[in-house]
Amino acid sequence: MADSPVIQTLKSRIEGYQPQTIAGDYPDAAVVVAISDDAKPGVLLTQRSPHLSLHAGEIAFPGGKQDEDDYDLLHTAVREMEEEVGIPAEHFTCLGALDQRITRTKIRMTPYLGVVPAELEFNINYGELDSAFYVPIDQLLSGKLFSVVDVLDQGITKRVARFQFEQYDVWGVTAMVLADVLNELLDAGLPVETRRGASS
Repeated sequence: MADSPVIQTLKSRIEGYQPQTIAGDYPDAAVVVAISDDAKPGVLLTQRSPHLSLHAGEIAFPGGKQDEDDYDLLHTAVREMEEEVGIPAEHFTCLGALDQRITRTKIRMTPYLGVVPAELEFNINYGELDSAFYVPIDQLLSGKLFSVVDVLDQGITKRVARFQFEQYDVWGVTAMVLADVLNELLDAGLPVETRRGASS
């Protein structure tokens, strides 16, 4: 393994991390926040097909809704990763869970942070995705890709993260999970509130 300083920091910080959970009767989904094991690691993102019924065309982490056959949410996340981008589950080294978040479609999403070999080639399922790509973490940490967007949610204006990488516009819950990782585990200091205060 390349074990870059970024990956070393993620490994050490996640050990003491207590992921926040969200109570309530929500459908569950899970995603992988996969970091390439490279001297200059990147985080894996996908662009969803414009033909999908939910989140069409959006930038997202590999993942999806929990199936009845999934024995836990990590299994959901790695199964979906394999189905979407062709990375076998055994190549994902899970470091730990991150804070749960509720998507705008009212799904409870659990992200799992982990590492994948840098040299793996994607086998993209074009029925679900248009593309898959890595965003270099050093660019995310620089703050140059970052901005804050005001979003009206049920009459309340919320400030949420946004990242613009090349032609890809990363916003919504995906951008907030990215900001969680960058601020809480890598001390990025991005000007957006990441952790939600007390666990719910």
